[in-house]
Amino acid sequence: MAAFSTTVAPGSARVRLAALALEAARAVDGVFAADVGPHATHITTSGSITVLGVLVVAEPEGRYSIDLGLQARLVPLGALADAVRARVVRSIARAGLADLIGAVSVTFHDIAAPKR
Repeated sequence: MAAFSTTVAPGSARVRLAALALEAARAVDGVFAADVGPHATHITTSGSITVLGVLVVAEPEGRYSIDLGLQARLVPLGALADAVRARVVRSIARAGLADLIGAVSVTFHDIAAPKR
């Protein structure tokens, strides 16, 4: 999966939001990878930049919805999704883009049990 630092994703607001969201989500304990999903729908592209595992779509009023596709460890998924959403919102706000945040959703495409 491609993860982009915000410093290498200077393009559109959609790509910047996608890169920030992915970086934040992957830093949450319990998330182990981004995932485009079974139909490859969790992808954000602008020009030559593609961010896999995040779909960012314009909403009314100048905001953007952020839909993350992730793979997680075997943990309580409701709590993990809440932690991911909170970290994504904080990260985007710290980058000065809070006014662009719309709905943030999390989909887990795969769950992995701990290796023994």
